[in-house]
Amino acid sequence: MKKSKAYQSWKLLFILSLFFSGNAFGQTIKVLDKKHGKGIKEVYVFSKQNERGVISNQKGEVDLSEFGSEDLITFKHVKFEDFRIKKTEIKNGAVSLTEKENSLPTVYYDYPLRYNIDEEDEAGQIDKISRDIIKLENPATSADMLQNTGNVLIQKSQGGGGSPIIRGFEANKVLLVIDGVRMNNAIYRSGHLQNAITIDNGVLDHTEIIYGPSSSLYGSDALGGVIHFHTRDPSISNSDSIYFEGSSYFRLNSNNRSMTGHFDFATGKKKWALLSSITASQFGDVIMGSNRDFHGDPNYALHNDVVIQSNGADSVVQNLNPLWQANSGYNQFDILEKFIYESNSHLKYTFNFQYSTSSAVNRYDKLTEYKDGNLRFAEWYYGPQKRLFGQFKVDFSKNPNNPKNKLYHSGVFSAAYQKIDEDRISRSFGSDIREHQEEDVQVFSLNLDFNRIFTKNRILFYGLEVQHNFVTSTAFEENINSGSSVDAQRRYPQLSNYLSSGLYVEYKQKFKNNASLTAGLRISAIYANSDFSDTTFLQLPFNEVNLFAMAPSGNVGFVMRPDTSTNIKFLGTSGFRAPNIDDYGKVFEKKGVTVVPNDQLTPEFALGGEVSVQRKLVNDKIQLGAVIYSTYILNAMVQRDFTLNGEDSIVYNSENTKIQAIVNTNNAIVYGTGANLKVNFTDKLSLAYSHNFTKGIDLAADTPLEHIPPQFGKISFGYAGPKMNTAIYSFYNFRKNLADYTPGGDNIDLTPKEEGTPPWWTLNLRFSYTFYESFTVQAAAENLLDMHYVQFSSGISAPGRNFMISLKADF
Repeated sequence: MKKSKAYQSWKLLFILSLFFSGNAFGQTIKVLDKKHGKGIKEVYVFSKQNERGVISNQKGEVDLSEFGSEDLITFKHVKFEDFRIKKTEIKNGAVSLTEKENSLPTVYYDYPLRYNIDEEDEAGQIDKISRDIIKLENPATSADMLQNTGNVLIQKSQGGGGSPIIRGFEANKVLLVIDGVRMNNAIYRSGHLQNAITIDNGVLDHTEIIYGPSSSLYGSDALGGVIHFHTRDPSISNSDSIYFEGSSYFRLNSNNRSMTGHFDFATGKKKWALLSSITASQFGDVIMGSNRDFHGDPNYALHNDVVIQSNGADSVVQNLNPLWQANSGYNQFDILEKFIYESNSHLKYTFNFQYSTSSAVNRYDKLTEYKDGNLRFAEWYYGPQKRLFGQFKVDFSKNPNNPKNKLYHSGVFSAAYQKIDEDRISRSFGSDIREHQEEDVQVFSLNLDFNRIFTKNRILFYGLEVQHNFVTSTAFEENINSGSSVDAQRRYPQLSNYLSSGLYVEYKQKFKNNASLTAGLRISAIYANSDFSDTTFLQLPFNEVNLFAMAPSGNVGFVMRPDTSTNIKFLGTSGFRAPNIDDYGKVFEKKGVTVVPNDQLTPEFALGGEVSVQRKLVNDKIQLGAVIYSTYILNAMVQRDFTLNGEDSIVYNSENTKIQAIVNTNNAIVYGTGANLKVNFTDKLSLAYSHNFTKGIDLAADTPLEHIPPQFGKISFGYAGPKMNTAIYSFYNFRKNLADYTPGGDNIDLTPKEEGTPPWWTLNLRFSYTFYESFTVQAAAENLLDMHYVQFSSGISAPGRNFMISLKADF
């Protein structure tokens, strides 16, 4: 009975919404792109009787109440053919405009380049993950969302991990961006990062993955590519009546007994809108697969011992279920508040607040590390992963009635603040001393982006970016029995400043044969300062690092369209990455190797090129694509053996360890290919396939580079109907042999017999069904065959067989 009443209430609300929208139609219409069916903003609408006219809003809506019923109304936009119609002849509350021939994509007229990209018109490889895809795949974290593309590999050192690898680049060589603001900060490390999981995929509108060097638009760090997360905006109402809408979902996973709950709520009126979102997740310990046919090693990645503390002393107990990866679970909590105020069709203000925090996140690979036949650590965990983000953004555009403005058509001003807490806490087995390393990073950033429209097929984009990092680092040793503490060796200098800035310009032109040209240039400058005068624990041959680097980067791209079914793309790029504080200033120990600071480190540069082809066959039912790329790295930064004060070893934490540092090598090269296939058997049945191959070589040492994954990909067969959606799919990895590893790198010691990564594949199913247009039930069976495998370079086994069920509701 309760369900019936709830259904009737939702039904009544739905009918009322139709009623109000129908009454609004007489005066408010929507201006649509005839080809894509999307609303067109900034259409100038006028008549002979009303020359002042009105402008369509962000959704393409325009109020015609100022026009007489017999007025001949003109709709004018630089990218579309002029259209005239009498007001009384407008049907169904909409007017459709035809795109002018040889026009650049509409999105480039509406926004500066860094905020929206048309993947078909760009010369480089781009994947776009839409909100609909995220809803359909329902990934547990944003890292899993990226892996679902089949073109990004994810490394994990613990349950709360997720480090994207793009074309053989990882960590601080891949740039993460949130709502136009770079996330990479001065202590993004060269190893593995889990920062991507602090983005709540439940509130994302879409995500762009831009492959290859992208420094001309985004500056330092974008050597492997850019991952740009875009959170949703609440909608401005087209009337003075307030609206309410929202959604929620609850998800359960059987393998790690995880639970995730999400709720978002939006409201607004004609001038303003508000979006609130909350997501809470509890992830339990991961259980690895039991089927070991891929490698045939009965002991691979099994850990029979677990450390517990009893009566104030550490002891080792037997893991009664070796498939259970103890202490790999964690909790996470994410909130977002976004407020938009639109003063007129040319000016919009956005206040964007995000906060993500977690429980302590255990480093599973550290808790299972042995030394001399015994577990090395009783404790090793990250403190709560906290990310605070605040942004004030202004979207502005040129008023068509003001011809004097020659500088821009539209622009975005963004001022943002980020605070990141990164703490590491560890204690050796049997020790009373718990070591704390605590890093706090505050980041202030300023972005200003413009576009300038010359004609329907020529646009100039330009802008600037400034970002200042303040990094403080502390460390102390705590006696767990007495509670007393003393200072300890810090991971980074006590105080550091890191300032980056850049100016960029990019030009796009489309020609009569539908070919298009892109050319961009950026000048970047980096300044870093760190104080190394504290010699209490480590004697260095220098007391301070002052780093200044200035470098140009650019790109030239050309897209050819010999016919309506073929795209051929050429792209040449240059990029660079300046050393950050983690590169030149960190001190840390891992498996008998201590990495020390190096004040002689200089930037690395990249020259890249790629060629790609997309071809549609059989009335567009078959889509083929292939890309070949190469990135040549000069002055590459790599971790190598090092000497400090003439010594090649150092005593760290009472242990004699080998010395290494991040140094510049002469040259390196990364090259590879990618292929994709999509076959639409019918309007509902389709097949999709992707495959990736990457190779990397340190040309100076003639050794393989780190972070180069084995060949990998994804294949899926799916049905997509109006209410039901289902798919059977498989992720796969080829073998990576020992000869393809950097000596001692990429966790080679965690592979079977230290001989490389075994091949693997998984079989997965997913299903969803929508009731009453508001309720969706989703279910999935992942790794159905319960195969045991470890993702490349990871320190934890992937989950075995898992069943997922999720309930979603929109209101």
